[in-house]
Amino acid sequence: MLAAPKQCEPDSALTSSRIWVHLPFELAERIVSFLEPNELPYFRLVNKAAATQFREPRHMTFRLSQPAPADAFAAHWLAPGATRGLTLNRRLQLLSLTAASGVVPNLEVAAQAAGCLLTYDVFQAAAAAGHLNSCQWLLEHGCPTKAQSSGSSGLLAAAAQGGHRHVCEWLLGLSLTWSSDGAVEAARGGHLGLMEWLLQRRPELSVRAPGPWFRETWHGVGVAEGCDLPTLQRLWRGWGELDAGSKEAVLAAAAASPTPDWAAKVEWLEAQGCPQTSYATATVLYCPDSVARLTWLRSRGYSLCNRAASLAAILKNMAALQFLVGEAGVSVGESDQDFIARNVCVDGDLEALQALHAAGWELRNSINAPRAAENGHLHVLTWLHETLGAEAVEIDALLLYSAARSGSVEAMAWLRERGCEWGYFCFSDAAYSGCEEAVEWLMAQGCRKEVRVRRAGATMAGRWAQTPCSRAAARSPGLRA
Repeated sequence: MLAAPKQCEPDSALTSSRIWVHLPFELAERIVSFLEPNELPYFRLVNKAAATQFREPRHMTFRLSQPAPADAFAAHWLAPGATRGLTLNRRLQLLSLTAASGVVPNLEVAAQAAGCLLTYDVFQAAAAAGHLNSCQWLLEHGCPTKAQSSGSSGLLAAAAQGGHRHVCEWLLGLSLTWSSDGAVEAARGGHLGLMEWLLQRRPELSVRAPGPWFRETWHGVGVAEGCDLPTLQRLWRGWGELDAGSKEAVLAAAAASPTPDWAAKVEWLEAQGCPQTSYATATVLYCPDSVARLTWLRSRGYSLCNRAASLAAILKNMAALQFLVGEAGVSVGESDQDFIARNVCVDGDLEALQALHAAGWELRNSINAPRAAENGHLHVLTWLHETLGAEAVEIDALLLYSAARSGSVEAMAWLRERGCEWGYFCFSDAAYSGCEEAVEWLMAQGCRKEVRVRRAGATMAGRWAQTPCSRAAARSPGLRA
């Protein structure tokens, strides 16, 4: 998301308290409600009254994954310094979100502003959103069609799960090797017609996937997840007798299904002999209403174990984690506590961390502070230091390396204020983050004079080609390739 453009000084004739002088506020709001979400921030520039009436955060923010006016988008992202504070990961996120919006002129601007190489994730975002024009532009500009070190492409699966047959048809004309035929993903998205069409096309596809047994099992998983109960019941009869592992997987998929009748599907599958296992409680952790589903499954006798708590931490599902270790009373061993706390620090969820501390967890593992620092979570770092002291937060060069890798100027400055010494690789770690602002801050603070940086140039050259950050790194005196 990005902030709305600055408002110009209003003309004296347009300073009325109403946008349209002869229209009541309610009618003005009704008219404006027909604007696209990303048109409203631009509409606020009409006059002072518009800026005053529409001043909530939702009125003042552009959402990058939705179409935005091309002129406003370009004015923001091509302005000098617009991406100066963005790390490489943030720049790639800018590209992916813009690709998902489907506005090719904005994608061109984003590629220019980000200054880094296009990646497979950007292509996947466009395919998943169903924007053929973005996909075609990315292909023309050399965007990879498969993940690095992968021998097959997941673009067909991404388009199929979104139900975008027109994109699937175009992709099938590229003669790629696919990681999936897309049928399972279409079923997971609830697109039964597309699933059947893709199954018909499978014999002519080059698919790098396991054999028929695996496909049949995951076909059932896709249907259980994405289709309603009547469809599941109809197709179930044609699958024959599934083995115990397949039944377990199908029930788990139903438990995590986004369809309103997910609970009815679970009950019906139980009646068909599908076992109640912890696999189901693990899959619901991916759901927005995971706590409600865990509560329901628990009431039916499903077990909740420490592995579920660990998975909740990995998925950054802090609501589920707090439920599991709190109300559900899941017992977590010391090693699992360390693992979970580390992931909470990576996520930067201070409320969850405080809840774990209140539950009696030690949280003194020396790895927690570096994990918070390397993700730029200064608020977590500060709390650990103030609450647990030097035993939990050792302010040294290693911690500064972590902060530098996040590209967080605030975290590095906080450490320097507390006497943290420069480290040998501090500059190159900041360069590796891709944040131009962090590199320039280190130069201004004299890091280049205290440390002979030997790997920043090679580091940046391997990640992107002549970006502002790599050029800033190259300007440092004493740089050695």
